[in-house]
Amino acid sequence: MNTKFYTLFLLLAFLTSNISAQTVITDSDLVGGQTYNWTNDTEYLLDGYVYLEAGGVLNIEPGTVVRAKVAGSNGDATTALIIARDAQINAVGTVDNPVIFTGEFDNLSISIDFTAVDNKTWGGLIILGNAPVGEDGGDDSVEGISSENEPRVLYGGNDPMDNSGILKYVSIRHGGSTIAADNEINGLTLGGVGSGTEIDYIEVFANSDDGIEIFGGTVNITHAAIAFQGDDAFDVDESWDGYIQYAFSIQQDISAEIGDNAVEYDGSERADLGPKTVGRIYNGTFIGSGVETGNSNGLRLKQDGAVQMWNCVWTDIQGGVVRVQDSSIDRLNAGETVFANNIAFNFGSFEIDPGNAFDISGLENIDPQIASISRLPDNRLDPRPATNASPLLANVATPTEAGVDVTDFRGAFRDNLWLEGWTALDAYGYLGDISTSTVDFAENKKGVTLSTAIPNPATEEARFNFSLPTTSPINVQVIDLNGRVVSTLNLGQTNAGENSFQVDVTGLANGLYIVSLQTKDGVVTQKFNVQR
Repeated sequence: MNTKFYTLFLLLAFLTSNISAQTVITDSDLVGGQTYNWTNDTEYLLDGYVYLEAGGVLNIEPGTVVRAKVAGSNGDATTALIIARDAQINAVGTVDNPVIFTGEFDNLSISIDFTAVDNKTWGGLIILGNAPVGEDGGDDSVEGISSENEPRVLYGGNDPMDNSGILKYVSIRHGGSTIAADNEINGLTLGGVGSGTEIDYIEVFANSDDGIEIFGGTVNITHAAIAFQGDDAFDVDESWDGYIQYAFSIQQDISAEIGDNAVEYDGSERADLGPKTVGRIYNGTFIGSGVETGNSNGLRLKQDGAVQMWNCVWTDIQGGVVRVQDSSIDRLNAGETVFANNIAFNFGSFEIDPGNAFDISGLENIDPQIASISRLPDNRLDPRPATNASPLLANVATPTEAGVDVTDFRGAFRDNLWLEGWTALDAYGYLGDISTSTVDFAENKKGVTLSTAIPNPATEEARFNFSLPTTSPINVQVIDLNGRVVSTLNLGQTNAGENSFQVDVTGLANGLYIVSLQTKDGVVTQKFNVQR
């Protein structure tokens, strides 16, 4: 068969199948008072500003892909899905089958067509609710879209428990189209969203503006990841009264024009305007662009904002860790803003405005010993503790807020790298398994167990405990990260039950190694560090 013809045939068949399985959604396709079910056997292509109006319910099943045009064919400046007040979206994916929002031409079957610098391919997801916001009159119109003759962009009200639906295992990619000069859409915009809304496992990847922007409301968010945004990772305005737990952000290191604050935090429209709320962020890992490159800062607190930061980590920051401005200084000095057992490390400066009259405690300048930081798709990003001796596993503050997990670690991760499986970070090949603190014992299906190294990191000798379900010959290999066997031990026939062996590491270079325990009942491995 002619190879070129066959390849062309397959390509045409692929494109044809994609076209036949795609449904275009315009604003007229969603109306109030109706329920819509989007399924994973169809791709949905948003065209222009698509509003789900009051009374409408949109259910999106796991594995569904929602694409969007860069601009609407009806003249809309871009494309966005907008969930209006009194409507609900239930986009519920799973760790293996997330719901994905992305641009029209993002080929999800490969990871080299769109990258971390490809954005503005569409607008974003906007959810509007009836919870209180710090604005004159109690409501506002959503940022980025004109409210002239368009009441569906209004948000805010007096129902703090308002329910706009569920987002779970949702990845929002390559958005942030420019509507006008200095006017882009965020990856996820939450305007006046209430605490009845559930947002858990949400990712925004490569958005040209903010990752998640919250305008007032009372919504809580857990497991939120923002990667390579163009402006702020998390932006809060208009007196939000909720919490975020397990927040992760990482900023690009390629340009001083990309990125800004990990968290930008404002209060109400004016200092004399209520509500005087204090948002809470628990267990955040905020990685900047690096001290020498890019554009990154930690927390910018302004416009009468007050926030509590618990067990958070700020590192690799090109600019300053903290900036407190205007009346936010008064609220900090009054004790409303709190830093509870945070870590700040490897930054350009601690305070951006050191002349301002405020005093910050609760920020410990110590190496958090994060396993690995990488901004390339090289399987080297692992934001968990490097070892069981990491400061992330000590000096942990204990929150008392209802619904908030009490953890034994600082930062967003301990042994569970919850980014795996459902995020663009994983699909594009950023994540790696570098940490050695993840398990105390590895175990295979037949019951062979192997402990972590004692001590870890090892300086001269590492001891490993292991157990066998049956008597077996034992061979041990020590392997470096290039796959080379650097040391071997033959333990011979070994009895069932508890056993141990020692590895001499004096001849090994500093770094990460894998020890492989080979038995007749299978192989078990562990990672360990050598550090002298």
